Amino acid sequence: MTGLQIEVRALTLEQEMQAWGERYKAAQLTLNTRAQEAHRLFLRWTAAGNAGDFSTVLARQAGLSRTTAWRAWRAGYALALGAANNADQGELVDAARALDLGATPAEVNTAIQEHTVRDLVQQLDGGHVGRRMTSEAAELRVQVQRRLGGLGLDHLPPAERDELVFRAFLTVSDETLAGIVQAYRKTTEGGEA
Repeated sequence: MTGLQIEVRALTLEQEMQAWGERYKAAQLTLNTRAQEAHRLFLRWTAAGNAGDFSTVLARQAGLSRTTAWRAWRAGYALALGAANNADQGELVDAARALDLGATPAEVNTAIQEHTVRDLVQQLDGGHVGRRMTSEAAELRVQVQRRLGGLGLDHLPPAERDELVFRAFLTVSDETLAGIVQAYRKTTEGGEA
């Protein structure tokens, strides 16, 4: 009888988790609706001839923090330009930056689906160290991320998957690494190194 009770309890917990997920998704849609409203307020504010720090004005009038107002407005901006409505606010803020930097809505939505929006932004922008990631490096990174996902690690955030790659890289022998470098140079430089 105890085994049956545990099974019933697990099913109930699973149902509670599913219900929580549905509530979370509903709350996210509500946040996205508020974000779209914030963007419409920005458009009205601009059309009225105002200029300056919209986020501060919105925050003061709404009784919210400037960061909250800014994030809502930027998420609404991304949504207005065609970003996926099922993305969370953090992804939408990154999507807005990617769109500012010239990404298309299709590129942004693909990155949202693959959870690589921040990578897209860094590819388009200077990144943390002031250098751009080449499109070839970004494509290699995406391939590695997909390969790790195929190993059942797709639940890990991309930064943690990167850490796994770096740790694996440190275990490669010097001879193997020299071979990889030589093959890379042969491909990219057209000759032996």
